[in-house]
Amino acid sequence: MMNIYVGNVPYAATEENLENLFSKYGTLVTTTIIRDRYDGRSKGFGFVEMENQEDGKRAIEALDGYEMMGRPLKVNPARPRPTKTSPPRERSERQHGRFHNPYTFVPSPPRDKIKPGEFAGDFDPLKNNLDHVSLNEDLWTGHIPIKITTVTPLVLLKDDSGERELTKHQKYDVHSRIPESSLRGMLRSAYEVVTNSRYSCFRNNDRLAYRMETRESVKLIPTIIKKSQNTEKLEAYFFTGTTFPKSNGPKKPPKNNQKISADSAKKCAMYAAMLTCYKNKKDKTVLNGKYKNPKTGDKVYAEIILCDKQRYLYWKASQIWLKSDCTKTPKPSNVPDTWNKNSLYKDENNNPVIKVVEGTVLITNQNIDGKHDERIFFLDSAIRGAQKIEIDDDHKKSWNELIKNYRDVHTDDDIFNRKDVNGEDKKPWEVFKNRQNTTEYAWSPHLYHKGERIQGGTMAYARCKIDDETGTIKKVIALFPVMISRELYENTPKELLDKSLRPAEKLDDLSPADRLFGWTSQEESIDPSYKSRIRVVCEDSERPTILKDFQNNPLPLAILGQPKPEQGRFYVAADEEGTPQHCVRKQKAGYDMNGKKQLRGRKHYWHHKSLETGKDKAKDYWDPSKDQNQEYIRTDRVGDTQNRSIKGWIKPDNEFRATLYVQNLQPKEVGGLLWLLSLNDNLNEDDDKHHFRLGYGKPLGFGSVKIEIDADRLESRCLPLANDKDWKAYYASLDAIPPAKLNDEQQKQFTQQFMKIMVDTYSPSKANFENLTFIKGFLRVLQGPIKDAPIHYPRLSPTPDRDGKNFKWFMANEKGKQLALPDVNDDNDAGLPYIPSEPKSTRR
Repeated sequence: MMNIYVGNVPYAATEENLENLFSKYGTLVTTTIIRDRYDGRSKGFGFVEMENQEDGKRAIEALDGYEMMGRPLKVNPARPRPTKTSPPRERSERQHGRFHNPYTFVPSPPRDKIKPGEFAGDFDPLKNNLDHVSLNEDLWTGHIPIKITTVTPLVLLKDDSGERELTKHQKYDVHSRIPESSLRGMLRSAYEVVTNSRYSCFRNNDRLAYRMETRESVKLIPTIIKKSQNTEKLEAYFFTGTTFPKSNGPKKPPKNNQKISADSAKKCAMYAAMLTCYKNKKDKTVLNGKYKNPKTGDKVYAEIILCDKQRYLYWKASQIWLKSDCTKTPKPSNVPDTWNKNSLYKDENNNPVIKVVEGTVLITNQNIDGKHDERIFFLDSAIRGAQKIEIDDDHKKSWNELIKNYRDVHTDDDIFNRKDVNGEDKKPWEVFKNRQNTTEYAWSPHLYHKGERIQGGTMAYARCKIDDETGTIKKVIALFPVMISRELYENTPKELLDKSLRPAEKLDDLSPADRLFGWTSQEESIDPSYKSRIRVVCEDSERPTILKDFQNNPLPLAILGQPKPEQGRFYVAADEEGTPQHCVRKQKAGYDMNGKKQLRGRKHYWHHKSLETGKDKAKDYWDPSKDQNQEYIRTDRVGDTQNRSIKGWIKPDNEFRATLYVQNLQPKEVGGLLWLLSLNDNLNEDDDKHHFRLGYGKPLGFGSVKIEIDADRLESRCLPLANDKDWKAYYASLDAIPPAKLNDEQQKQFTQQFMKIMVDTYSPSKANFENLTFIKGFLRVLQGPIKDAPIHYPRLSPTPDRDGKNFKWFMANEKGKQLALPDVNDDNDAGLPYIPSEPKSTRR
């Protein structure tokens, strides 16, 4: 044997080109072009292994410098792999670096052990005098003036209330004031966290899905749904080819010196036969007669040849005939001369194994890069008789749920309104180059056939319960529209959210944030609601002078990633403490009720502290005219349906004034608000300040603001808050003497009451309020990550991706380290690596 390195290979060259070139000098064992594991593109070099050393030397001598497609090849003996001088992980991270994901999760521990009626627990506020009718005893009413200062640009999109055309790029005007609803929403979210209240809104009531692991696909059995002859019920018929059904699918026999018989090999082949429909493959399928374009459901005769790949045996069609065009079953012929003979399985007499079978075609389209085969479902009755199982309502429900999940993760625009490089419309089943000169692959039929459901003639793949001793299929567990399919998790996200944290369903369930900011039931059938006891009023009008103006040339922003709750590694915790799930399989990291799994917590966006006003990086970073690889700008500065453009932003260092009008607040509620509004009061000059996040584009660094009590609008340091007795005395008198105000000592006392009740409720053994997991996590989010690293969506390199295709990082992570999103409270969190798979040394 001799292994040969081939460099400077043209990117358009294939393994077949190298085979044709090197086979002139001797017998080849393997031919490989090294490709990028994520996009499948050639890296410009490869290896040829020849059976004989002398033949290898002749090939090197003849072909070194040989010009292929205009490029001179570099051909020489392959060198052994270099000795590792440092662990692969260290080398990878030193070379590529690390980043922080834009969002993280603040823990939300279960509230189930809190007694009803306690401040941190649940109760009906109307039964406890927390109403809006009158000023109640020992409760506080008045207002709190606050000041908001922008620290990074603030983007507040104007809602023009017009119907926008989704097939066009959207350009937005922006506010030069803060709308009350935006500020109120931000304050409620913060108060919800620090009181660990119920979630105000939670709509993930459907099961989510994940992409099935490739290894699972070989276990699925090709299935055709048919109507029962005697009833209207549906039955699943199974087509296992020449193979005896097994729970773990077909398995190639182990290598040994004894060649197994052809009959034994047939029983180990993958269930369905491959039908080459795409790309100019050497061993392509010949379509006979008038039968040019196979369609799903076509009944055919197929001449199939047994092939041998490294990990499995499979049947591949060399010819097919439309059954209705044939008067008799065709006879098998010889292997076509154009086929790669090295891929064939040879029987004990060194002959290929060929046969003709009757089958049904399934076409799911060229929906992934590198796909070249469709499938023919068939059953060799000599191996196993036909088996069938009735399809029940649960199968139909799960199928509909899966198809809905498929469609929900795509927009109609993605599927039906595609344009090629010339701007021409393209159908969902077409493959083409788009305007960015990247390949748009076809969609599978279940995505563009609206209303698809299980019915007679539906072709699918089934996960089954099988008796391995007899090959009897006992039960259909699930049905899938394609071989490597999305698969539904066992439970919904809502089921992993502790009941004590789910949105309130009645007045008795109202938690601290509901009781202060108000509540409306998410259930349409439930009428009660509870009015807020806090009203937010923004004092400033529109001030166009504080805007950085892009009216004449709107700024195209980078693509903002859609929420991906199906990524269980990011959204699901191993326990109620929010512990990340590292190094477990995708399915086990997802939504199931095994153990004490919970959701990670409440989603929050990091403050980008390196982009604050006055920081060195911020000087040029927030100047769009500078080419600084700014994360917030679309790299090619174009707009399409994937991103948005803005016509301005509010510049940093601008101040806004607002007032919080409150009625009938308990001292602990006042204390919670004061703690939130005073986070930066006692910090040293060099300490990281706390910044709330407001407006659009938070993942890109926009919208960091400081909030504080507005001392300029206070008389002395007293808050204009008074209790019921003071207000009654004020209104009973004809003198315009203001009521007493909340002084410094009372403010401190109320804040300490709030902090103490939260510690006593969640961790009596901890004396420090800021050590509570949800408080510590919340403060860390407002300050930004401890370790300095870029903050952006996952990707495979430090350079921004024009198309925002962060799914490639997740694909690499599944094949590699299987990392979870780091814990927000991990003091050693250095972020995530750009290359989440262990690098492999390349032989040369």
